[in-house]
Amino acid sequence: MESRVGLDYIVEHAEYAGKLAAALTSPAAAVKKQVFELLSALCVYNADGYARAVDTLDRYKTLKGDRYRLSVVVEELKNATTTDYKTALVAFINCLIISAPRLPDRIRVRNEFIGLGLLPTLSNLRHEAASHPDLGVQLDVFEEQRESDEAQGPGGINLNSHLDVFYAILKQVADTPQEIPFLSILQHLLKLDPKEPVSDIIWDTAETLVHRATLLESREDAAKLLRAPSVQAKVGCMCQHRDTSGAARKQSLQRALSPPPPPPPAPAPPPPAVAAAPPRATRAAPFGTTRAAPTTSTSGLHASRAALPPHLRLRPLSACLSKKSPHPRPR
Repeated sequence: MESRVGLDYIVEHAEYAGKLAAALTSPAAAVKKQVFELLSALCVYNADGYARAVDTLDRYKTLKGDRYRLSVVVEELKNATTTDYKTALVAFINCLIISAPRLPDRIRVRNEFIGLGLLPTLSNLRHEAASHPDLGVQLDVFEEQRESDEAQGPGGINLNSHLDVFYAILKQVADTPQEIPFLSILQHLLKLDPKEPVSDIIWDTAETLVHRATLLESREDAAKLLRAPSVQAKVGCMCQHRDTSGAARKQSLQRALSPPPPPPPAPAPPPPAVAAAPPRATRAAPFGTTRAAPTTSTSGLHASRAALPPHLRLRPLSACLSKKSPHPRPR
């Protein structure tokens, strides 16, 4: 009863994922063993507990700056010195795989472990299984569950084999219009450099988008999936460019992932108005006549110019330049 209350408390409080991730940084193997045993219990408890265990691994990856979330499990298993700790780690691996709700999820988690070199590590533990039955049981569970998942694959295909899955897809689309987009997808993926950290983001994003694409049922669903104007505006199709070098692709990725430029500075305030010059002194008008008040506006200047006799008006400069001089200039 107390264990159920404790698991419920951890599930309901998300901050405990950070505390468990911090506990995994302890140099004491006994502390880390207890953490992995608690994570195993969370995996088999319910779906929320499974999510909390995965969240703990993600937080540890962020905390340590690791590239993969499951690398801590494989590295601890490789460096473990006690059989009890090794048994707890293999048990956690089994709980994390078996507790995944769907077959594709189980295959994905298992392939993540396999990609990190888990299979050679498990093979090296076989010699200890004879003297430690608990470790042998966990190793057998891993192999039995793997064979069970492979048997559920379509047409008996080994879903854990990259070549088997590739040739199965190629056989399905060969000599059909679908082989053209299949080849295009492979060409795009071939441009990814696994040494660049951004490649992990690209692969994860591609996996998510392909998974969503396999669930489409209509053109409307496809339009909703492709409706991402911000992404389309930032990332272009690399096949349309002549420069396919790694430097050009790296620059395009940096531009796509870089933050937007800052907004332009505000325009400068207008200059202060210049005070109008005081009117010049004029001669007094003859007795009995009135003189209009001087004006400084543009309309007033035009009006006063129009009021002058024709022979006193100033001609525009352009008009002066356009007419030929009556006196030719001596050469």
